[in-house]
Amino acid sequence: MKNLLILTGLLISLSSYSQSFDGVPISGDLNTAVSRFKAKGYSVLRYLDQGVQLKGKVANRTFELFILVTPKTKKVFKMTLYLDEASSWTDLRSTYFSMLETLTNKYGEPDESETKFITPYYLGDGYELQAVALEKTDYHSYWFRRDNLTVGVEISKFKQVKVIYENVLMIEIKNKEQSEIENNSF
Repeated sequence: MKNLLILTGLLISLSSYSQSFDGVPISGDLNTAVSRFKAKGYSVLRYLDQGVQLKGKVANRTFELFILVTPKTKKVFKMTLYLDEASSWTDLRSTYFSMLETLTNKYGEPDESETKFITPYYLGDGYELQAVALEKTDYHSYWFRRDNLTVGVEISKFKQVKVIYENVLMIEIKNKEQSEIENNSF
């Protein structure tokens, strides 16, 4: 039984370690992740209750990176990138489809994908950026449980393309810790 527990722990740690962004695991200790990103030239913008906000550049794209941690053990469970704000619908849409192509090449076809406007807005009406800001668009693609990783790309209301990386096992730990906090509080 003890050997089975050790093997299970080893598999979980290897599986969670293999998920990364720019070579930094989406798991483990926040300070270690921040140090590794700083060594790559990222700068810390601010620390948050639930993580840290960094500024960085990969593949000639600048972005802000949010690293989120579990509420109790403070282990990394999610990284979210916001690419630079677009000044036109054409640029925003082009960036979205460029990231979609990059992620599709890496993870295969998305499990879920949507590209639509919500009435009264529509593609070609000249008010696309206004629709984005008012959350009257739904441009997203998600890849679920790809080797313990969920990945998404979206157009956010901030007129930015948002890329999400979630470590599935660490999300489960985050949810368990949050549940324990709530059960002890209410």
